[in-house]
Amino acid sequence: MKNKKIEIIRDCPFRQTLDVLEGKWKFAIIHSLLAHGTMRFKVLERDVAGITPRMLIKELKDLESHGIVSRKAYATVPPTVEYTLTECGLSLEPVVQAIQEWGVRNRDILNQAKVAETVE
Repeated sequence: MKNKKIEIIRDCPFRQTLDVLEGKWKFAIIHSLLAHGTMRFKVLERDVAGITPRMLIKELKDLESHGIVSRKAYATVPPTVEYTLTECGLSLEPVVQAIQEWGVRNRDILNQAKVAETVE
């Protein structure tokens, strides 16, 4: 019975999407690449405030394995690596836009919740 439940979840497009885009950093990375286009690793690291290099590498590898980001390495010293959204990644623009608009519309509520959380 358990295997059947797992198969049903895997066949659900909503669940598949959540599996690909889950985590704290993926939307921030996608947002930066949408805003700036192709970015070098260090520039992307600076743009995604708070992410560690190790976590950025992990998330970029995961996004690359799912076809959201493409990676291009140049044979330079030191090595240069650039990341770009694929066509699939670019198709996330309306989703990222909707999340941003939701955040703007609900900023006051979100800020109140954050203040209440720090007071407790």
